[in-house]
Amino acid sequence: MGKANLTLVNILGGAFSGNLLAALCLGVLTAQTSSYYHVFPDDRRPVKLVVGFLWTLGAFQVACFTSSSYRWISTYYYNHSILGMLNPTTWEFITYQMSTVLASVTVQTFFVYRIYSLSANPYQVLVLVQCGFGAALSVKACMHPTLEAILQECTWLAVVWYAIQATADVVIATCMCLQLHRRRTGFKKTDSAINRMILYTMSTGLITSVLSCFLLVIFAKEGFHFSLLAIGIPLSPVYSITMLANLHTRTTIRAKLATPSPLELISASIKKRRRKNAGNHGSVCINAYFATL
Repeated sequence: MGKANLTLVNILGGAFSGNLLAALCLGVLTAQTSSYYHVFPDDRRPVKLVVGFLWTLGAFQVACFTSSSYRWISTYYYNHSILGMLNPTTWEFITYQMSTVLASVTVQTFFVYRIYSLSANPYQVLVLVQCGFGAALSVKACMHPTLEAILQECTWLAVVWYAIQATADVVIATCMCLQLHRRRTGFKKTDSAINRMILYTMSTGLITSVLSCFLLVIFAKEGFHFSLLAIGIPLSPVYSITMLANLHTRTTIRAKLATPSPLELISASIKKRRRKNAGNHGSVCINAYFATL
C-alpha cells in the first residue's frame, strides 16, 4: 500500500491543494473568531482563551505547512520518483501533525464537557486515547528518515488513530443528541429550541465524523494518496470551525426563546402547575447546553 501512489502529483499536488483549503478554512475561522468576540463579550474567560488558542493554532499550522510544502516543492520538483528520498520529518511537518492532534482534542473535550454537564458520562477517555495514538504517530515518524520508512513502520498507527478519532466524533455527537432528546419537556418553544440544538449538534458533529471516516478509508485503501493530503491537511481548522459554529448557534436559539407567542403564553400558563418540573428540567437542559468550560 502507498508505493504506487507516491508520485509527484499525489504528494506535492496533494500537499499544495490541502494547504490551500486549510488557508481558506483559516479565513472562515478568522471571521468566526472576530464575530464571536464581538457578539459574546460576556462569555467566560476560559472559553475566550480556547477560541483564541484555536485561531492561533490554525494560523500557525498554515504557516508551518506552507513552509514545509515550499521545501518539498523546491527540493523534489524535478524528481518524479521520490519514495526513497522525501523526508517529511521537518520540524514544521511534525509540529503540524502534533497541532492537528491538539486541535481535535481541544474541540472534542469542549463537546465532552457539554455531555458531562448533561449526564456526567466519562467520554473523555476516547479523546485521550486518540490523543495518545496521534502523539505516538508523530513521535514514531520522527524516528524514520524517509517517507517510505514511515509508511512501512507507522501505517497501523495512522489507521488506528483515524479510526479512534472518527469513533470519538460519532460517539460524542450521538450522545449529545440523545441527552438533549431525553430532556424534551412538552412545551413547544422549549422543545423547538432543543430540536434546533440537536440539529446543530448533528450537523457540526457529522462534518468531522464523515471527514475522519473518509480519511480512514482512503488511507487503508490507497495509502499516502492525493486525497489523503488534500482532505487531511484542512481537518484541523474544520474542527475549530465546528466549535465556533456551535458557539454561534446560541444567538439563534436565545432569540427564538426570547419572543413567545400569545398562544404559547396561554398554553404555558395553563400547564404551569401540572408540568412545572418538566419545564424546569428543560430550562436546566438549555442552560447546561449553553454553559461552556
